[in-house]
Amino acid sequence: MTQEKIDHLYKIRHTASHALASAVKKLYPDVKLGFGPVIDTGFYYDFSFPKEISDKDLPKIEKEMKKVLRRNLQMTGKEVTAEEAKAEQANQPFKHELIDEYAGEGKKLTLYALGDFVDLCKGGHVDNTQEMNPEAIHLTGLAGAYWRGDEKNPMLTRIYAAAFETPEELEKYL
Repeated sequence: MTQEKIDHLYKIRHTASHALASAVKKLYPDVKLGFGPVIDTGFYYDFSFPKEISDKDLPKIEKEMKKVLRRNLQMTGKEVTAEEAKAEQANQPFKHELIDEYAGEGKKLTLYALGDFVDLCKGGHVDNTQEMNPEAIHLTGLAGAYWRGDEKNPMLTRIYAAAFETPEELEKYL
């Protein structure tokens, strides 16, 4: 695989994690957002749901995520202050913890918007969801995960997804 293809696949997966978070936020407005990094076969995103969800909820969430991806949305980012980031991420305690940590370390803070969904993120996305095939992304499962891997922190729900450039690549993986 060429470096260009690896980079593009990373951007697809990273953008798809935002689409997942956007869909979850629409379906569960009171959800608290963790973060959603890229992994070898796709991505995951950690959430604190107001009530427990199960594998039975994944098809509904995936359907909503694919709606987001089909909306021809631009992915836009801007650098912000810690105060601006906290205001944008109101009622998101996990994001506030990250904002405080990053600002304390002197790191640049950036917010990225996908439609009306805005998330704290360092970047690495496709420019537009038209660059992605929604049929090449599939939610694969749930797991419990402590916030930031520390058993002293709250247990969150981690949603895993497989994400590729084409439906054929996804099918081969599955």
